[in-house]
Amino acid sequence: MEPFHAIVLAGGRARRLGGRDKLMVRVGGRTLLEGVVATLPHARSVAIVGARRDLELDREVLWVREEPPFAGPLHAVAAGLAALRTQDDDEVLILAGDLLRPDLVVTALSQGSGARVAVDPEGRRQWACSRARAGDLARALAATPTADAALKAVIGALDPLEVPLTAEAVADLDTPDDLEEYADVER
Repeated sequence: MEPFHAIVLAGGRARRLGGRDKLMVRVGGRTLLEGVVATLPHARSVAIVGARRDLELDREVLWVREEPPFAGPLHAVAAGLAALRTQDDDEVLILAGDLLRPDLVVTALSQGSGARVAVDPEGRRQWACSRARAGDLARALAATPTADAALKAVIGALDPLEVPLTAEAVADLDTPDDLEEYADVER
């Protein structure tokens, strides 16, 4: 993939984890958010959309919030894209911040050209793991009424190529069982 920009979706209320900020959970010695950002060393710029966390990241990032806060992934992508300085032909990678193996997703979505969306082994499109050209993404956002729309409406309008991924690649941290299985033991 040519040089790209990245939007990391890092909002949410962590309801399924009793309010615990899952992006600050340590897996493999670093927080999930640190792990996602570490997979983006070649990105021209990175916008993290969500509450600012007190972290020392491997690279400079832009911290932005969706409007209104907690409005969902569609609003987060719109806020992230607005914060990035992109040209129409620039590639934009969208990544969920709670991925356990973001490196696998970045590698898979980096192949080829044009709009792409990750697909899990059950055939479900993972809209929060996708990629598109900035201009196409901006036009699709402008054409989608954002009041109650889902990210699927915007990325789906780009007729993305499906990129099949393994269960390991699309695994995320969402539940107390996931915490027990993947999180580092706290001392």
